[in-house]
Amino acid sequence: MIGRAAQGRPWIFRETEHYLRTGEKPPEPDVAEIRDILLGHLDNLYAFYGERTGLLVARKHIAWYSKGQREGAVFRHAVNQVETTAQQIAMVKAFFDRIIEGEELAA
Repeated sequence: MIGRAAQGRPWIFRETEHYLRTGEKPPEPDVAEIRDILLGHLDNLYAFYGERTGLLVARKHIAWYSKGQREGAVFRHAVNQVETTAQQIAMVKAFFDRIIEGEELAA
């Protein structure tokens, strides 16, 4: 059951371990950490599958990570249109960086 919950949330395993150890729910990762985990995940996908297949497989992973983020649906639609991994990476960085900047302005 935990496998499906880990899609786009690989930190769930450390959260589960923390809860079982302490009985307390740990804080959610911040957006910068989510961005960095996703970027590392994408690098691994591209290395494993190659440029074209990696680009296509990455789409569902990007969707999982961006789910629940502000304007995530608009972002997912746009990022699914790009044709290169470089474009995909640039869009992921820009999307998450905008969220981070918005949080900093609101603070």
